Amino acid sequence: MAKIPLITIIGVPNTGKSTLFNRLIGAKKALVHSDPGMTRDIFQKSFQINDKEYKIQDSGGFFPDNQVITEEINKRIFKEAKKSGLIIFLFDGKRELLGYEKDLFLEIKKINSRILPVINKVDNPEKYSLPNSYYRLKEDFLFISAEHLQGLDELLERIEAAFEDYTPTVKSTELPKTRISIMGKPNVGKSSIINKILNEDSAIVSPIAGTTRDSIDLEVKREGKTFILVDNAGIRKLKKVKEDTESAAVIRAEKDILYADIIIFVIDASKRIDQNDLLLAHKLLKAAKPVIIAANKWDLVENTDKHKSQTIRDKIRESFNFFYFAPLIFISALTGKNIFSLIDKAEAIHKKLNTKISTPRVNTVIQSILKEQKFMTESNNVFNPKYITIESYQPFFVNFHTSSAYKLKPFHEKHLKKRIVEEFDLEGIPVFIKISPGKRK
Repeated sequence: MAKIPLITIIGVPNTGKSTLFNRLIGAKKALVHSDPGMTRDIFQKSFQINDKEYKIQDSGGFFPDNQVITEEINKRIFKEAKKSGLIIFLFDGKRELLGYEKDLFLEIKKINSRILPVINKVDNPEKYSLPNSYYRLKEDFLFISAEHLQGLDELLERIEAAFEDYTPTVKSTELPKTRISIMGKPNVGKSSIINKILNEDSAIVSPIAGTTRDSIDLEVKREGKTFILVDNAGIRKLKKVKEDTESAAVIRAEKDILYADIIIFVIDASKRIDQNDLLLAHKLLKAAKPVIIAANKWDLVENTDKHKSQTIRDKIRESFNFFYFAPLIFISALTGKNIFSLIDKAEAIHKKLNTKISTPRVNTVIQSILKEQKFMTESNNVFNPKYITIESYQPFFVNFHTSSAYKLKPFHEKHLKKRIVEEFDLEGIPVFIKISPGKRK
């Protein structure tokens, strides 16, 4: 088999190396923290681009001081740079170039000329302006936001292009496991749901709010397929969290949203929807992740009269009307009712995420929707795009190429998104609309 290419991410502390590393491997092996110098070792992991296997490693942040541990980190960085097939040198695009950062870049470039300079934290490329100090390096920078998944497709293309002669004799056939994150405020039954799925006490179940202190990954096999279930600490407003350990767990659970493929949002159907439910729901919506709503403890509701149970159903849908795309499944972790429907639905959604839709079909279907009724823009004109493309699948962005920059009216935009979900069978997947006005001549 051909030698697997090795890629090393190098940079000074707090440029986002671990975040980028985690994004590329699709898992959380390196700890991400706002304090500089959290990464003290070299983390190495395999990942794939178009069925080709690569190895990537996250290095410790370079420090210009004489501490023993720092010296060892710096020596290791130079050692790894020499043997790497490609170096991704990461800069923080939100600040000026540091003096010792420039020196490090030039030294690494002397050791290994196969270096890709990347500016991270460019969250809004259209409005971004590169600080003047970076022009001293006279480099062709690639601009990304590892946290917000901006520019990563181009980065993968650059990596693949750097190893264009690499042809492995054996291709890995193992697909990445679907990561299903169980989210919800404390005491809605998240751990009980996982225990029912696993049929064992792998997660601690307790009536005390905040029992789960960390995000726990659990491997589950069902009908020949393997999934990763993540049991998270209950999320609620931090001002209501008293213990530091629980605060950290809440923060980590919020960050785990970014790494999930699909989120199962658990609520307690036997109680009223409160502000903590809505707080988390809006966080999930903002994260642009596929969502399944699991209304747990339905066994307590089913024992009431039919009118009351229907009223509760309607109230849940009304409370989460912004989740127009999310399936609502009524479950009971106690009795096992519909528990495995959650996994089956998650698998169906994951398949849809990897199904491409041709541009001609996109235009035919959406133009047909637009003819059903008049969709109005904020300028009170009929929405009439020239043509339509899908900009990305994860998240699902539909790009409308128009002659005007005006957006749809909120109600019409929501209705159009709902119709797109229905027509393309995208249940569980949020749709985002981008308006791209043509340049005026």
